[in-house]
Amino acid sequence: MKKLFAITFAILICTSCAVFASDYTKFSRKFIKNIKDCDAYEETITSQYEDETFKTTRKIHGWKNGLCRYTETITSSKGGYKLECGFTDMQIEDLYLAMKDRSKKTEKFVLDLYAERTNPKTGEKEYFRNGSTEIRGNKAYIVWARYQNNPYFCKPSQITTK
Repeated sequence: MKKLFAITFAILICTSCAVFASDYTKFSRKFIKNIKDCDAYEETITSQYEDETFKTTRKIHGWKNGLCRYTETITSSKGGYKLECGFTDMQIEDLYLAMKDRSKKTEKFVLDLYAERTNPKTGEKEYFRNGSTEIRGNKAYIVWARYQNNPYFCKPSQITTK
């Protein structure tokens, strides 16, 4: 149950922070330029929602073992989460084109929610679809949410903040 809560909470944080700041997800031109080829880059943004300040650090690490390594850390006075992602070249292209679009047009998307469990036969962690939720946002928001909230691409973990 704790794992289910952690994954669900991370999903809510990751898909909500951008919406808190505006009706659509914004990425700097430098971030978009660097994600295109998975070139190392880091940026930090701050947003406000209901008198709470959220700090988001996006870091592109570069290519490793055929995947573009990316981390996103989201913190507030109430705690924080870190997403560690590995994207294929096709996913990077999808993310890049969505961010390059810069559209403010709001779209709807049904996002699958996942939970973690341990396979009783193998003892390995596996994920299963545990419902869905409708999200709204611009194209970049939808595409990022689709990948960041899929545990096969991005793994959330809770972090402690000072």
